[in-house]
Amino acid sequence: MNWKSLLLMLALFAVSAGARAETVDPFEPFNRTMFGFNRALLETVVNPGIEYFGPRLPNGLIESVTNVYSNLTEIEFFLNGLLVGDFGAAGASAARFVINSTLGLGGLFDPAGHMGIERTERDFIESICQTGLPPGPYTVFPFVGPANLNTAIALVTIIAVEVYLISLISTTLAVIDLIIIDIAGTASALRYMRNLPFDTADDPYLVQREDHMTYVRSACEVDERGPEVPAR
Repeated sequence: MNWKSLLLMLALFAVSAGARAETVDPFEPFNRTMFGFNRALLETVVNPGIEYFGPRLPNGLIESVTNVYSNLTEIEFFLNGLLVGDFGAAGASAARFVINSTLGLGGLFDPAGHMGIERTERDFIESICQTGLPPGPYTVFPFVGPANLNTAIALVTIIAVEVYLISLISTTLAVIDLIIIDIAGTASALRYMRNLPFDTADDPYLVQREDHMTYVRSACEVDERGPEVPAR
């Protein structure tokens, strides 16, 4: 079964689970399996790899890769801005991507920032909630970690559009974008698990689920509270 078939299957199940609003975790058996897989991946691959290579990489290289990653994510924030009708933020993200991809040598540098065009980050779940679409049931994906089904499907769609738009400029750049976004996003999401108190918990899975759902509730209540929730 490929990832498209998996998402379709989960989407169909989400529709049937929609009438059972009281069900907090309708995919719990699947989610627990994926939680165990991700935790093993974190402990045996991601953490050792970062701990080994991290101190050995030059600071300049790390900074350059971080800058390129930030530049590539500008398209995501551009699409995110369009999603909620924030055309000012969308325009700023588009301008930053164009300027930094050209004058900034593919995003290695940030001339757009020196021009006063500030980076605008908006939490994706917050944007989904502002459109009126509920985040959907709690779901744990392999290599990614905790998410909500509706926001995951929407995010995959946005990433597909992002890669397509970049491919119109350069196929090579689109491939680099997909690799960097996927690898960095996976490492970041899995590394976040390190901050959770798994060692002292009776059920580590429940710790992660409650942490994620607290984050989602906070993001979806942002309109009532005023300030934006920082992107995770």
